[in-house]
Amino acid sequence: MMLFLKRLFVFMVLPIILIIMTDGYIRNKNSLYTEKLQGAIQDKEKIEIIILGNSHANYGVDPNAFDKYAYNLANVNQSIYFDKRILLSHLHEFKNLKYVLISADFHSLYFSSQGIRDVWSYYDTGVRYKNKNYLLEDISPSLFGYTPKIIGSLFKREIINQLSKENIVVDFPVQKGVNLKDTIKNGFIGFEGKDVVAFNENKFQERANIFNQKVEGSKEKLEIEDDLNGLIQILINRDIVPILFTTPTFVEYNKYLNTNFVNLNESDFDRISRKHNIPYWSFMNSKLFKTDDFYNGDHLNKKGALKFGEILNDSINNMY
Repeated sequence: MMLFLKRLFVFMVLPIILIIMTDGYIRNKNSLYTEKLQGAIQDKEKIEIIILGNSHANYGVDPNAFDKYAYNLANVNQSIYFDKRILLSHLHEFKNLKYVLISADFHSLYFSSQGIRDVWSYYDTGVRYKNKNYLLEDISPSLFGYTPKIIGSLFKREIINQLSKENIVVDFPVQKGVNLKDTIKNGFIGFEGKDVVAFNENKFQERANIFNQKVEGSKEKLEIEDDLNGLIQILINRDIVPILFTTPTFVEYNKYLNTNFVNLNESDFDRISRKHNIPYWSFMNSKLFKTDDFYNGDHLNKKGALKFGEILNDSINNMY
């Protein structure tokens, strides 16, 4: 009996120890959310322009192209819901903020949850998705915050980085296409070159269909638009100029997007901009961007992001 109890004890304790160790690793693991937010707080006195949005803005707007001190607070799959609350949590700290560029993409008005990224964002920004209770996620990130697949990927990447003889600079998880020897500057780290595997008609259609399904099945539009209007009004009341903008996406990719929703988006953002008397700049089908400016169908690479940053900078300068 005693032997059985000892074995049972070992059987129960070892997994608990493993979970505790994994939790400790994850809690102390750097992330893009942390890098961006901590960098913005560090530079809070200098920042005059903040860029918000999802991955299109995250990878598509190089803040270092602006004359004024700009900072990219966009993130992968980041919705207007999180854009607004991350910014407002620290808005009082940005004493010299003059402009906020808000990404107005094909799907921006149709999603608020970031899926599993809701809890990741909560861990590093403190923003809760619609006041959700994150009690279990706080108790154990490895059991309730991350999937086994993601945890395995984190450990695998950590081992590869430790064994690598190359000078790896990036110490937080990034998507394929980001150079691990690159550095993040003003919240920006971009895609290198082109993903040749993703740059073809089949992949364009496959990617576009994901967004088509997202917008066609959404029932959140009115709530999200109201949330956006609230953010815009708060900024205006603080004498900060909100600017809506749509990032360039590749013309061959665009043709697979639902045309009705493309036109509706244009109309919706035009109406919102007129309501508040603020700019709305759409570069979705801009002929200024060529094939070598894109990493894949809907994301610019570093070259394209620098070009787009320069165009946005000129547009701001020409406002007056």
